[in-house]
Amino acid sequence: MSLLFLYIDHSVDLMAMDIAVNAVAGALKAFFADLPDPLIPYSLHPELVEAAKIMDHIERLQVLKDIVRKFPSVNYEVFKYVITHLNRVSQQSKTTLMTADNLSICFWPTLMRPDFENKDTLSTTKLNQSVIESFIQQCHYFFYGGDIIEPSGATGTSPPHAGHMGHAGHGMVESLLALQLPPPLQPQQIQHPLPSEPLI
Repeated sequence: MSLLFLYIDHSVDLMAMDIAVNAVAGALKAFFADLPDPLIPYSLHPELVEAAKIMDHIERLQVLKDIVRKFPSVNYEVFKYVITHLNRVSQQSKTTLMTADNLSICFWPTLMRPDFENKDTLSTTKLNQSVIESFIQQCHYFFYGGDIIEPSGATGTSPPHAGHMGHAGHGMVESLLALQLPPPLQPQQIQHPLPSEPLI
């Protein structure tokens, strides 16, 4: 029985099996890394980057919603499932320490599978990450007909800049290069379960 199967089978109690949370996350990331094509189709990456540059918060989300509807049906349903789960994790950030921002940094390379040897990819790293962060934060708007959640601060209303990354930006890119591979499967001393109700 694979770890990925355990991840999606709600009848399995991972806590009782003493499987580290990051082992399950690593199995999930490895699964997406082995797919012939990324979950987010390459053909839509340019549109997502352009959408991330839109200054108006509401308009940006509306355009992203139009783009996600262009996903192939299977990609859409799997993406919806993954983003819904990441949204639930972010709601437990006081316990998991994983905010939508942190989760998007960890998962955008897995979901988009960029070519980090391409300089154009490096220049849009923050934009790509912000797209996934928006999907996580606004999960109910994108997939369940919910309302847009207003950003908690003014800094959340403007898209990130693609250029002029500076030393901090280059450091971020270097740290993201390692995220192309699943994290090491190391045991955790403290693990907190997420709510057990199945995703809908």
